[in-house]
Amino acid sequence: MLATALTATLVLLCAGVPAARAHDQLAATSPEANTTVPTSPPHVELEFSGPPQELGTQVVVSGPDGAPVTQGPAELRDSTVVQPLVEDLPPGTYTVEWRVTSSDGHPLSGTFPFTVAESQVERAAAAPQQPDAAPAAREAEPVDPGEAVAGQPAGSSSSRPWIAVGAVLVIVVAAGVAVRQLRRRA
Repeated sequence: MLATALTATLVLLCAGVPAARAHDQLAATSPEANTTVPTSPPHVELEFSGPPQELGTQVVVSGPDGAPVTQGPAELRDSTVVQPLVEDLPPGTYTVEWRVTSSDGHPLSGTFPFTVAESQVERAAAAPQQPDAAPAAREAEPVDPGEAVAGQPAGSSSSRPWIAVGAVLVIVVAAGVAVRQLRRRA
């Protein structure tokens, strides 16, 4: 009888666990987090898994000295937030701090750095004076795939149902141990 009750409880608990609805999350950035870009980007782009709401959207990009280098408000373009920057950022590391309200109403936020290798003025001065010479292309530094982007969960939301199943199994085992101990005492 106890086994039947435990089995019924397990079935009800598993049936009552709905599929986890994943919240929107940061999918990509441009410039990419923790990379070096050859020259000053005209803007920062944040791409989300769903379109964020306009309410609460804010992106602040700070320069090496901590001063903001954003120009005007952030723009929403479908699932992407675009934040214009001042022209010709000097070389150095910049910090992007962002906050949005996801399509389901949950607040999302995060921070990530990127580095500007040289200003457009320095790049033009260093360019060869030959008109036919093509400037050498620079590649962005690779990002370690093991690193998570700030503000983005490191695990997949598809693992949440397995966590619920694991929790149910722990409860069932604990109930079984408790029943055995009660039988031994009786």
